[in-house]
Amino acid sequence: MQPRIVGAIRSLGGVGIYVSLNKNQKRMKKLLDERKIDVKKIFFIDCVSSGKVEEDVLQISPTQLNDLSYAVNSFMKEILGEKFLIIDALSVLLIYNNENQVAGFVRNITEYASKNDVEVVAFSAKTKGEELLNKIFSFFDEVKGK
Repeated sequence: MQPRIVGAIRSLGGVGIYVSLNKNQKRMKKLLDERKIDVKKIFFIDCVSSGKVEEDVLQISPTQLNDLSYAVNSFMKEILGEKFLIIDALSVLLIYNNENQVAGFVRNITEYASKNDVEVVAFSAKTKGEELLNKIFSFFDEVKGK
């Protein structure tokens, strides 16, 4: 998935938020730096790390979907101009939440994004959470397979 994530970030303009559900911010930032992605235009929400993270990183538990949704929406309000949201490994949320909670989270995020001209790109590996993917497909303008 890494090449697709890097490609998506390169194709997006403006400033954005990267919600990392399967790699900590430090690892993701290093990966993006190595691929010459300007990480200064990305605010990271780290849902993986359990220890101290950098000051410019928000750490939220993947069990706290309301907090995560609130943080994403709040940060989007602060960004002027073109903006984007990337959610990496969406199906990871199923480890910590039930399918309906995750679908509600995605609906909340995509509704906000639609009303506020935010481009949302979510990545998810095919997993046992395919029922979730079937529930949330309709929230996105475009869905791509492998």
